[in-house]
Amino acid sequence: MEIHWHHMNFVDDEAKADIEKRLHALADQGQGDLIDVRITGNPSRHKGHTDHEVKITCEARGQEIVAKCSGERLENALHDALESFKQQVRGMRSKRSDHHRQRRQRA
Repeated sequence: MEIHWHHMNFVDDEAKADIEKRLHALADQGQGDLIDVRITGNPSRHKGHTDHEVKITCEARGQEIVAKCSGERLENALHDALESFKQQVRGMRSKRSDHHRQRRQRA
């Protein structure tokens, strides 16, 4: 699995390393189903708007997972987007395992 960071200059290297460690742990649980992860940050540049947006997209065996969150701090938006991403990955894996169980029962 490859992780690509875009426009995330405001997040320090230690926080990036922690996120990458968590993403690799999540990938290790799924037997290679997560292929390419892109983490994109959009810091707010508009006067009066304080929300920053983080979007995590991932190619996962023919499916694209997208998690997008915003918050007053880029780090908070990143954390929330990661939690949303993890839930979506677990949901995808759960559906896949349910589908495989149903196919085995029919055979």
